[in-house]
Amino acid sequence: MKKDDEFFVMVVYNTNSESTAFSWMTKEQTACKTMEYLFTQCEDIACRSVAPMQDTPANRITYEAKVTVPNGFVVKMSANETNMEVVGNKTTFYFENKIAMPSYLIAMAIGDLEYRSLGERTGVITEPCRIDAVADELVELPDFLDKAEAYLTPYIWGNYTILILPPSFPMGGMENPLLTFASPTIITGDKSQVDVAIHEIAHSWTGNEITCENWSNFWLNEGFTVFEERKVSAQLHDEDFSKVNAFIGNISATSDMLGYGIGNNYSSLYPLVENNFPDDSFSTVPYEKGFQLLYYMETELLGADNMQKLLRQYITKFSLTSVNYMDFKGEFEAFVDATYEAAEATTIKGKMDWETWVKSPGLAPVFLDFTTPALNESSDLADQYITLAGASSPSNFEDFKGWYSSLQVIMLTQLNTRKEDVNPTIMAKIDADLNVTNTLDPECKNVWFQLGIRAGYEVVVEPAHTFISSMGRMKYLKPIYQALMDTNQLDLAKKWYQENVNFYHPYAVAALYKMLYGGDMATQMIQ
Repeated sequence: MKKDDEFFVMVVYNTNSESTAFSWMTKEQTACKTMEYLFTQCEDIACRSVAPMQDTPANRITYEAKVTVPNGFVVKMSANETNMEVVGNKTTFYFENKIAMPSYLIAMAIGDLEYRSLGERTGVITEPCRIDAVADELVELPDFLDKAEAYLTPYIWGNYTILILPPSFPMGGMENPLLTFASPTIITGDKSQVDVAIHEIAHSWTGNEITCENWSNFWLNEGFTVFEERKVSAQLHDEDFSKVNAFIGNISATSDMLGYGIGNNYSSLYPLVENNFPDDSFSTVPYEKGFQLLYYMETELLGADNMQKLLRQYITKFSLTSVNYMDFKGEFEAFVDATYEAAEATTIKGKMDWETWVKSPGLAPVFLDFTTPALNESSDLADQYITLAGASSPSNFEDFKGWYSSLQVIMLTQLNTRKEDVNPTIMAKIDADLNVTNTLDPECKNVWFQLGIRAGYEVVVEPAHTFISSMGRMKYLKPIYQALMDTNQLDLAKKWYQENVNFYHPYAVAALYKMLYGGDMATQMIQ
């Protein structure tokens, strides 16, 4: 054999029911409760439990698959379906993806699934009893894709489809090409959470078409995608909408940094994962601090038009490759040199302190102000309720009902920030005015229920119980269980957990077990 000769290797192997990428669900864990369900989650290093391969984002692959299931089950993958054959009581589905992608984007879902088109190249998949609600909620999907494509470069993947998972799905979403996975918590009935779809669409460019070379460069996937998501959201709403989301995101990232320790390497944009489980370094830091780097680059150095040109140039040049931050740094500097006079180019490059932005732990090196008049009004409403102590209502309290989700969350977050000043009387007045306990919005529920449990507002306890028993998204489960623990209600937390242990995804079971009982079982279950 000579260098560059093409050859084929066949590896015969078996997986088993313990393979970490596979989640096997009972009928009771699904929405319609009609059939068992299976889905995979390969990010970050679980695809090696699906097939023997070099399971790193530095490698890109194409793949074909055939999956045989009992008749009645439907199979979907992050690939194009090319054929289907029924032989006796078995059905075989055939798939092919000719666009090279990292192994962690291989995905599969099997169950009682129905597809509905939402336009020429977009659609949704979910269980039949939920298809109408999902299609209605995501009816704007074609517009989301069109606007993302207009801001970036042509969409290369063909169709864009969102699969809404069963209620115990533990994550918000996963950007598998041709088959985005999304939590059912985004289907609320009031469209308050559909912007999650914009984030997953934006991953089609940054994450899927261009991928981080290793998990220390994860911000190249997530920070870029958040930036692109907020550019599209600003078109659909306004600039203030995106700023408010950035403000909330910064609160989350700061909280995660404090959780690691502000000087911990995991609070930087370049976590040194080394021999640790990469997932241990995943937080909102790469999302929000990565976004802030790009926002600084746009607002302080390049301007909006040149930033868009840079992103398009970067995507075009590195399409279907895996990159590290030095690749982007080189592209930024080449773009600046080609766009500006030499003296100005030198000044701009000098203001971009890559070492501090990327390698240093903690907060961004430059303060970025995301406050808006509406944000201040929202925060002020919370302060007014505290000042009035439940005796009366702020004069503008009705404004809350017209605010979009993030502004409502700001108001509730400010209450939570001042939780020591909040009591059941104040919460009862807010509830009488705004009916927050019965909101459809899970983001508001998440903050309000935590606050109510800590403030001793008994009205929220059973709604919180219902909430954590209806879905398995870790973003919402952990804070509510933590609130129970912080208020010496560990026995109640354990009772709720035991009620739901057969409903929650194993990842949630492991994490909550560790919270409630301690010990090493959670680590063992995850690994």
